[in-house]
Amino acid sequence: MGPSSMPSVPLMVGCGVSCTALLILLLIYAAFWRYIRSERSIILVNFCLSILASNLLILVGQSQTLSKGLCTVTAAFLHFFFLASFCWVLTEAWQSYLAVIGKMRSRLIRKRFLCLGWGLPALVVAVSVGFTRARGYGTASYCWLSLEGGLLYAFVGPAAVIVLNLQSTT
Repeated sequence: MGPSSMPSVPLMVGCGVSCTALLILLLIYAAFWRYIRSERSIILVNFCLSILASNLLILVGQSQTLSKGLCTVTAAFLHFFFLASFCWVLTEAWQSYLAVIGKMRSRLIRKRFLCLGWGLPALVVAVSVGFTRARGYGTASYCWLSLEGGLLYAFVGPAAVIVLNLQSTT
């Protein structure tokens, strides 16, 4: 993608289809919420919201490379929502594990799930932005983490830890 170009057509179609499917799923869950409300449903809805937000940011924000500030904000939010997606997958695995061993206390667990799903990514992004002074968030070509300076490891590192953690539980 060039400095002022729009996202590619396949990317736009893929994100558009994904957004449509996620919105349909969220509408179905909203319509039947009183019947299907559970820990798993809460996790799934939050996971869908994180993916939906990242898809919308890709569609809207990737063409903002001419505005350094807007590109930086887009990259930081993409970092947050992509990490949140990984964290919600880990949360689902944790919930499944607790259900199998029979140790579910919904009120305490729900708070921990929310802290893991939204809080951990927020902490990682806040620390990354703080340490780098937002340098490396966005480039002249794209609104994502720069490959220079090691900032990409602020995404790859936590994502790898989550994936390895998921592998060890299966």
